[in-house]
Amino acid sequence: MIAATPHATAQRHPQAAIWTFVALTFGWTWGLWAAVSLIGPSAPRLSGALFLASAFGPGVAAFVTVLGFHGKAGFAHWLRRCLRWRLGWGWYALAVVAAPLAMGTALGLNAISGGTTPPMPVQGPALIIITQLALITVFGGPLGEEFGWRGYALPALTELWGWRWAAILIGAVWGLWHLPLFWMPGTVQAELPMGLFLASTVALSVVFARLSVNTQFSVLPAILLHGVINWSSLVLPVMPAGGDARPYTIVMGLVMLLAVAVMLKPGPHPAAAGNPP
Repeated sequence: MIAATPHATAQRHPQAAIWTFVALTFGWTWGLWAAVSLIGPSAPRLSGALFLASAFGPGVAAFVTVLGFHGKAGFAHWLRRCLRWRLGWGWYALAVVAAPLAMGTALGLNAISGGTTPPMPVQGPALIIITQLALITVFGGPLGEEFGWRGYALPALTELWGWRWAAILIGAVWGLWHLPLFWMPGTVQAELPMGLFLASTVALSVVFARLSVNTQFSVLPAILLHGVINWSSLVLPVMPAGGDARPYTIVMGLVMLLAVAVMLKPGPHPAAAGNPP
């Protein structure tokens, strides 16, 4: 009797690969967050390093899952697709301007409706502020997450259920993955309304999915969009400050409206999701 190869196993039982990815993602990240909580302020450098590493859970899980279920050839195929960069400049431009435009619109709507505009949370030379975008993209989650969420999970689930249902499911899992942060002092999530945040991850997942499908599942636009979202939320005063969550609520409302529009717009219908054959 000839043993089944990882490639054959992945084709016959795609759910096994997906569940492996989910288990590794949560195990890596939640395990490191537990370690950070146990260490506390007694070793701040170690805690900081572990916290930075925790953001790479989805990416590490994707690399291990693809290698384990598809082998080296499948991994090379997958990585080439993830790093496909000849996509047209318009997609990159959209990834750069979408978040600042939405947040600026939300601040304008907040001011028009009688809300107060908080001071800019980050001030300083423009070059330093722009440099922070690169640091946030590499160490703040986008690089570590997107190879997993949009690089692996989205194509895999799209092959099973289509990109719309895949986006909704990934958004729910993405939100749950962040859940422990709401009880970790000093994190962004600790200051946010939990229900609104969890709903917004589903909406954002739909937007990310549409961008990913339109760019043949390259992770580069998704990484850029994710980085600009995180960076813009630090530069523009939309996050809750002093208990005022109104600007954040407005911007999340805009994201949800955009997600509905994206879901209702016909297409695209990818012929192949792009994970290893």
